Parts: sequence; C-alpha cells; structure tokens
Amino acid sequence: MMPPLCLAQDLHKITISVRDYANVSTEILGKAEEEARLVFQEAGIQTIWLNCPQKLERIGPVGCHLGDTTTYLVLNVLPKVLPNDGRSDGFGMALLNEKGTGNYAYIFYDRVQQLAESRKLGCALLAAVLVHEIGHLLLGSNAHSMSGIMCPYWKEQQLKRISQGGMFFAPGQSRIMRNRIGFAPTGRDLPPRN
Repeated sequence: MMPPLCLAQDLHKITISVRDYANVSTEILGKAEEEARLVFQEAGIQTIWLNCPQKLERIGPVGCHLGDTTTYLVLNVLPKVLPNDGRSDGFGMALLNEKGTGNYAYIFYDRVQQLAESRKLGCALLAAVLVHEIGHLLLGSNAHSMSGIMCPYWKEQQLKRISQGGMFFAPGQSRIMRNRIGFAPTGRDLPPRN
C-alpha cells in the first residue's frame, strides 16, 4: 500500500540552515537558494532554507539549531577560504565523518564571487556551489561524478550549463539522496521505506 501523498512528500525533505559570515546581500543569497531549491526539487527532494544567526545554538529562531540528523544540515558561507584548507581551487568543502556522511558544509565566497564576476554568472555559480556541497553531505564519500552538478572541476562547458540553469544530479545520485533522507536517522543503516 502506498503512503498518503503528504507523507511521501515529507520523506524527502531537508532543512538547510545557512549562516552567512561573508555578508552576502540578502537578494543574491535568496536568489541562489531559490535556484538551488529547484535543482533539489528536480532530484525529488524538498528543501527548506533558513537564514540563521551566525552563532551556532541549539535554541534560537524556529528551526535554527545545530545540524544533527540526516535531514538537517548547516551551510556556512565564509568570506574566504579556511587557512588550513590545503586546496588551491575549491569553492567549498563538506565535513564528512568516518562513515562518509556529515551535517556541515562551507562555502568560500571570495572564490565564488571572483569567478562569478569574471564570467558574468550572477548568482547561478553560488547556487551551484550550494548544491554541490550539500550534495556531498547527502551522497557521502566519493560523491564526485564525470558530469552534472557533482563534477569535481567545472570547466567552460560546465560553467555554461550553470549559467543556463542546466546542472543537475544524475538519476542514481538523486535516488541515493532520497534513500538516505527517506528513513529515520537512528545511527544504524535501515532499509528505505516503501
């Protein structure tokens, strides 16, 4: 028996708490979140974006707390790359535990802004980076693919597709993410609900 429609929709919903340490304009951040929402929607995942205070708290505005489940993630937009990142070209990073999953991701806004301005990409690049780093949190280790939003290096062809709103998750990646968030986070692997 199929679950009622409202329950089926709730199975594939995530909340993303965004903490903007880079002071990105609310207009740019809002547009990027909307574009990112559409990419996740295409993958069958509903996203709720919360713009939260910079300080991580368990108690605060409704929904703004520490990420601690598969369906609640924290995305920190930093003004520049972390000093100990060790990578010279990344736009962000996701913190994954020994199981290959995590709840926290970081965006290095100076790098995103520099490329977006030089290529006239507007907020499309920021949206793609948001999706890519959240994709790492939902897909786990080895999430990179040869094409699509999880491609590790965005060259001319990928940047053109980003500018046109044409970068998405592969069907298999969408399925993995839906399965991961479609069951209760109990600390052990459970089969996905039918």
